[in-house]
Amino acid sequence: MRSCLIQVLILIAVVFALLWFGLPLGASWLATNALNASGFSGTNTKVDVSSNPPPVLLTGHADSIHLTSTQASVGDLHASTIDFTLGDVSLLDRTVGTIDGSLTGVKVPAPDGKPVVVDTASVKGEASNAQATLKLARSQVETLAAQQLKSQTGISGTVTLAAPNKLTIKVGGQSQPGTLVVKNGELDLVPDSSGLPTATLLKSGDGNPFTLQSVTIVGDVVTLTGVIDVETLLGL
Repeated sequence: MRSCLIQVLILIAVVFALLWFGLPLGASWLATNALNASGFSGTNTKVDVSSNPPPVLLTGHADSIHLTSTQASVGDLHASTIDFTLGDVSLLDRTVGTIDGSLTGVKVPAPDGKPVVVDTASVKGEASNAQATLKLARSQVETLAAQQLKSQTGISGTVTLAAPNKLTIKVGGQSQPGTLVVKNGELDLVPDSSGLPTATLLKSGDGNPFTLQSVTIVGDVVTLTGVIDVETLLGL
């Protein structure tokens, strides 16, 4: 009788250990497959799923999913590196509550279709409407502004940026002031004079998953803020 009780206790302990340590591994495998099914691709991709206690994963709920990948792509989001921590995730309903993460080398298209590389980006908040902060080199945005001015208006010139969101356009030896403005989710070059037309540098949609809200120039860095729907992009 005592021997049977010991065997039962050992069996319970083994089952408990399998549930405690095996469920996160199984959930990570399922989450990885779900990401792949949504169109996610990347190299060195790692997905860690956790919940406290782990048996809660049997209900399809995960406290957090930590996703890291390089050369990652999903929907309109393309980046050299992704490091996301997703919170309050329902694996069955494929919903995500929160996002806290960072990206490097994010590629978004300019209106002429050429790629613009955002050095770093951070996302945080509600996954379906996360706040995003994008940082680009000032010289890169100056080049982008001159390219789009020529592409959209045929005017060749140089653009110089200054804090907090000012710019100077030099065309044919003549300089005119202007402003970088975010309107309707897009970044525009707006000359102060009606003698030069407005040019759009970045716009949401058409391959750009970010909807812009503001622009600030500090030193050699241009900071753009906006929102992004990470939940829809990942489609867990």
